[in-house]
Amino acid sequence: MSRYSLEEQEQLASLKAFWSKYGSFILTVLILVFGAFALSNGWKWWQARQSTEAVVVYERLEAATREGNIELVGEIQKTLLEEHAGSPYAQRGALIAAKAFFDEGKLDEAKASLKWASEEAKLDEYVATARLMLAGILIEQSEFDAAKAALSENYPGFEGLFHDRLGDLALAQKDAATARKEYELALSTIQADSPWKQVIERKISALPKLEAKQ
Repeated sequence: MSRYSLEEQEQLASLKAFWSKYGSFILTVLILVFGAFALSNGWKWWQARQSTEAVVVYERLEAATREGNIELVGEIQKTLLEEHAGSPYAQRGALIAAKAFFDEGKLDEAKASLKWASEEAKLDEYVATARLMLAGILIEQSEFDAAKAALSENYPGFEGLFHDRLGDLALAQKDAATARKEYELALSTIQADSPWKQVIERKISALPKLEAKQ
């Protein structure tokens, strides 16, 4: 496969700029998605059975993220993981903390939080979201093997988002043909009313010139 020309590099830079502009929004959307799934798969049942202490710690974590106090976020998350690891509050908290770390540019902390959630979370919805978010960061850091490993399993209801992220991975590896295949699979499997369809369509529209040079 040949190296990309200046024009192709500009197109790739445009896609990267798109991620930089909307990356935080994308992570927020994923958190909302997993929240909706969790509600339909027992979140309320879990809530009713958790200790008051775990609830209080989790609410402190949410407050710290809203305030942008990233040091406090780290401290509270550590408490959740050490004292309430089996609670869904720790699992959800790991994702919320990861987004806070990501927004502050603390990618190592974000990756550590997501890795924990991807390995320890009990509900598939948490695991899937953690893997999608983790893969996004790894792709940005050109850790392609690790990103591929994060995307090696799929989860019901998340197929379209996984194909989309696999498309991002292929594009980062300069394989536009595979990227198109994954993006088209994403379009065919994502929910019909998902606002994410427009994002995927924009990615596909940027591919033809890249493919023509391969």
